[in-house]
Amino acid sequence: MELWLVSALLTVVLYGLGEGLSKEPTVRLGSARMLVLYALANVPIYVAWFFIGRGWEAVTPVGFALAVASGVSGCLGTVFWFRAMESGTASVVSGFSAAYPVITVAAAVMILGATLVPLQIVAIFFLMIGAVLLGIFENPGRTGGGRTWLVPMLLAITLWGAWGIFEKLAIDSVGYAANAGVYAVVSTPIFLLMARGRSKPGAWDRKSVVAAQPALALFAVAGITTYLAIGMGPLAIVVPLTTAYPLVAILFRRLWHAERMTRPQTAAVACALLGALLVSL
Repeated sequence: MELWLVSALLTVVLYGLGEGLSKEPTVRLGSARMLVLYALANVPIYVAWFFIGRGWEAVTPVGFALAVASGVSGCLGTVFWFRAMESGTASVVSGFSAAYPVITVAAAVMILGATLVPLQIVAIFFLMIGAVLLGIFENPGRTGGGRTWLVPMLLAITLWGAWGIFEKLAIDSVGYAANAGVYAVVSTPIFLLMARGRSKPGAWDRKSVVAAQPALALFAVAGITTYLAIGMGPLAIVVPLTTAYPLVAILFRRLWHAERMTRPQTAAVACALLGALLVSL
C-alpha cells in the first residue's frame, strides 16, 4: 500500500475518532469554545514543524502566497459553512457541502492535469454518495431563515474546493514545514474571530476542557496526515477519500456508545468502504 494512501486512511480514522470523542465536550462547552481549543491545539504542533523542518528556508513569494490562499480559503469556507448552518436547513446544507470535493476533483483535472482511470471515477462516486447520504441524514434539524443560507453555502463549498488545489500547490512549492507554519499564522486569528461572541455565557468547565484533549490531539495529528496525503498522493482521490471520516465517528459511536445505526447511515458506510476499497486496488 502506498504511503499517500496510508496517510489518507489515517486521516479518516483519526478525524473520525476525534469527532466521536469530541461529542460530549462539545455539548458541554459549545461549538465556539471547542473551535478555540481546536485552533490553539494546532499552533504548537504546526509551529514546531515549521522550525524543526527549517520551513523558512523553503519560503518563496509564490509559495507563501499559495500557502496563505490555502489557509484563508479553508478557514473562510468553515466560517461560511457555520453561517449557512445557522440560517438554513441543516440536512440540505450538510448534504450540499459534503459534495465540495467535486470542485477539487474538477479543478485538479483542469488545472493540474490530473487523469483518472475508470476504477478511480467509480471509487470517487461511491465516496461522494456516502458523504452526501451522511450529510443529509445526520443533520435533520431545521432553523428556518428562508434562502439566506444559499449564498454562504455556495461560498463554503467553493472555498473548500479551492482549498484543496491551493494546498497541493503550496506543499509542492514550499514543502510541508513552511506550509504548516503559514497555516498556523493565517488560520488561528480567523478561527478565534469566528468563535468570538458565540461562546456560551459563564466560566469554562475545566473537566470538559480536559475531556476534550484526546479529541484535540487526534485532530492535530490528523492535520499532519492530511498534509502528507495531499502532498504525496493524487489530489483528485485524496480529497474525496478523506471526507469519509464522519463514517468512522458513526462506527465509533455504534461500538463505544451503543448508538444504533440507521439505514441511511449503514448505506453511507457501505458506500464509503466500497469506495476506499476501490481506491486501494
